[in-house]
Amino acid sequence: MRYRARWRPALAGLLTAAWLSAGIPQQMPTASGQAEYVLYYSLDIPLAIPGLTLTDEGTKRTYVGALRGSLGGLPLTDGSYTYANGMSQRAGGGTFTMATKAGPIRAGQILMTSDGRQTTLLFFGTYLGARLSFALTAGGDQIGGAGVVATGLADTTFQSHEQYVAALREAAAGLPPAARDELVTAADRNPRLVRDYQQKTSSH
Repeated sequence: MRYRARWRPALAGLLTAAWLSAGIPQQMPTASGQAEYVLYYSLDIPLAIPGLTLTDEGTKRTYVGALRGSLGGLPLTDGSYTYANGMSQRAGGGTFTMATKAGPIRAGQILMTSDGRQTTLLFFGTYLGARLSFALTAGGDQIGGAGVVATGLADTTFQSHEQYVAALREAAAGLPPAARDELVTAADRNPRLVRDYQQKTSSH
C-alpha cells in the first residue's frame, strides 16, 4: 500500500504559531515573490506502536514509530517519532528525529490534529539552516502500517536548488571530497524527483 501526503493549507496558521512558539524566526518573503524551494520525500512508515502514559492531566495515548526513506534526494540515516494527545483527544504533539549524511533536522516537533476519522501529523524543524515542514495523514489514530510508503513535497525556506546545494556543501565541508561530491550528486536528483511527483499527482 502507498499513499501520498502534503500538509493542508488549513494547517498554515498552526504552523506559523508553532514556528513562533519554538523560537524559530519567520523568514520574510523575497521581494520578487519567488516560490520557496521544496524537497521531495519518500518515507517507509511501519505501523506506529501505541501506549498509555499517566500524567497530572490524566491518561494520554502515545504513539512511537520509525521513519525510513529519503529526503531531498539523500537517503535517511536516522528517523523516529513520538506523539501523544494533549488535553483533548483531537489535538496533541510530539517530537521527531530525522537525518541524512548532510546533517540532522534540528528541533524536530510534531503537531497532531484528529477529527475522529482522520489524523494529521504536521512535522516541522530546521534542516541545513532552513525551515522545513511536511505532514502525514492517515485514517484513524495511527499512521503507518505494513508496506506503507508516504511520498510528498516538504516545504522549506530555501529559495532555489542552488541555495539548497550550497547549504549541503557547507554542512558536508568536513567530509572527504569524494563523499561530499556523492552527496551533491544525490541532491541534484531532487528537482527531477519533485517534477516527477508533481506530474504524477496532477494527472490524478
